[in-house]
Order: sequence, then structure tokens, then C-alpha cells
Amino acid sequence: MAVELEEVSRNEWDGYLKEAPYVTPFHTRDWLESLETVHRAPWMPLGIFRDGDLIGLFPCFSVRKAFLKLFVSPLTGWATPYLGPLCPQDALAEVIRAFLDLGKGADYVEVLSPPRVKFLPEAIERHTYILSLDKSVDELWKGLKRECRNRVRKAQKSGVEVEEVTSPEFFEDYIRMAYDVYAKAKRLPPIPTSLFFLLWERFRPKGAMQVLAAKYKGEPVAAAVFLMYRDTVYFWDGVSYRWAYPLAPNNLLHWCIIKWAAQEGFRRYDMLGANIPGIGRFKSTFGPKLVSYPYLFRPLTLQGKLGRAFYKKIAPVVRCLKYWLKGR
Repeated sequence: MAVELEEVSRNEWDGYLKEAPYVTPFHTRDWLESLETVHRAPWMPLGIFRDGDLIGLFPCFSVRKAFLKLFVSPLTGWATPYLGPLCPQDALAEVIRAFLDLGKGADYVEVLSPPRVKFLPEAIERHTYILSLDKSVDELWKGLKRECRNRVRKAQKSGVEVEEVTSPEFFEDYIRMAYDVYAKAKRLPPIPTSLFFLLWERFRPKGAMQVLAAKYKGEPVAAAVFLMYRDTVYFWDGVSYRWAYPLAPNNLLHWCIIKWAAQEGFRRYDMLGANIPGIGRFKSTFGPKLVSYPYLFRPLTLQGKLGRAFYKKIAPVVRCLKYWLKGR
């Protein structure tokens, strides 16, 4: 019997996740409902069924952008590095076919799956850096490239100190740093401010979120947001003042989370992304392994194909215009 996709109860979603492979924090109800609130797009909690048995889960969103209808898991630009189906590998091709059938009324679909999910022929290869934490802290330190160790030492000698953030009020400082980071590219920060507060409310009480701030002379100069799920710590987002780059606060932030995660028994540190050359090079200095994961995009109508191409051309102009209107 063919695979079928049918909605399941939201209340049971996280319970089903306990039995699913390849789960990330981005598959949890807390994350999905936060996206639903911020982007005003309905989340569809789809179950994957074969012969009446639930064999997996597929969180999807139905989204309208201007004249386009999209069926996505997730939408590019939603600060959601992974999503897609959670199912046995031998069922994946069938599941994607069922997903495409379900999305026939849409103009295009896209799916971004986590590492270890096998590639379909039409998928695009993307990359992240994952550091194994199954080592002693001393071995992890020796695994850093020399330039990274030197920059960690420089931050420490310069008086940079890292501390855990304990109040969501800190996000006011965080957003100011984000504006400074993205001002270089003449664009506004891409993550909605409200999402930080929603995630704090939902994830931190469960011990699934940690925010670290690097301070210099008592004032924050850099910060990073980390998510924890199962045996993995994820680097979700980070910011810093550009004038503070010579102090190397970001190197110290990452070293602190690596050391903490190893001591707490986590097995992996996913640095979430190696696709932007400059950022990828920075992450590579911590000694991680380059790992691939699949991205599937398919236009289902001519309107979807043309709309996607138009968006890729016009998006940089729109971002710059928004910056000049709101961000200066």
C-alpha cells in the first residue's frame, strides 16, 4: 500500500517525535508553533502512514507570498536550518511523492532535511559543520586550529568574559548588535525580534536553550543563541559589534559552549551552516567535520518558476530599501 500523509494531533506531536529518527529542535511543537505565530502561516502536523500504521512525521506549512502559494518544510529565510520528513530511509522517495501530490495546488515546494537523511536525485547538496564531542576537553582544545586557539587566548587576555544570559531583556542588547552586524551589508536583521522572545518562553524553561554573552569592560560585545536537543547542541544565531572583532569574542563564545557541552555529556555540536564562505571558514577553525544535507526545491507551475527567479533578483534590492527606510 502506498504511503499516505494525514494530519495528526498537535497534542500528540512531541510524543510521536520520541520514536522518530533524525529529530532536531526545529521539528518540535514549540518551534513549529513559534514559526506559525511569527509568520502567520498555518502549520500542518502531518503523519506518514503505511497500511494504517504511523511510520513517520512531516511538518509542513502552507504559505502565501504575494501572488504565490507555497508548500514548504520550511520556507527559506525562516531561520530554520532543518525540517522535512522524519521517516525510514527506504520510505523517503514515496513520502516526497506524496508530499508533491499534496502540494499540487501550490506554485512551488521546498524541503530542507537534516544531515543523515539520504539524498534524492533531484536534491541540492548543502553543508554544515559538526564537531564530535566524544573527547576530553583537553583533546577538543588541541583539535582547534592554532589560529583559533590564539584568538581564544587573545579574548581572555583582553579581558573578555563570557556569562550566561538569565533574562529576556538582554535581547534588546542582542538586537542592537544584530543591527550593527547587518548594517555592513545594508540590510535589516533577518530574524524577527518576536521570535527570540517566543523561543525564550518555550525552550529555556525546558533547558533546551542557552544564550551566552561576551562582555568587555562590563558591556556586551557579542552573543550567541544555542539550542539543545537529545545529544546535540546547535548554534542557532550569533551577533557582535563590528568594532569588537579584534577582541575575538566570538571565538571565546564558541569555545565556552563546546567545553560546556562536552562536560554535560552532549555528543555533537552542530554549527548550522557552512555555505557562506567567510562564516564557514571561521567555523572550520574549531576542528569540525564538513557534513552534507539535502535541500529540495521544485516549481510546480510556470508562475512558481518565474516568481522564484524574480524573487532571487529583487530580494537584495528590497532588503536594501527596507534598511534605508527603517534601519538607518
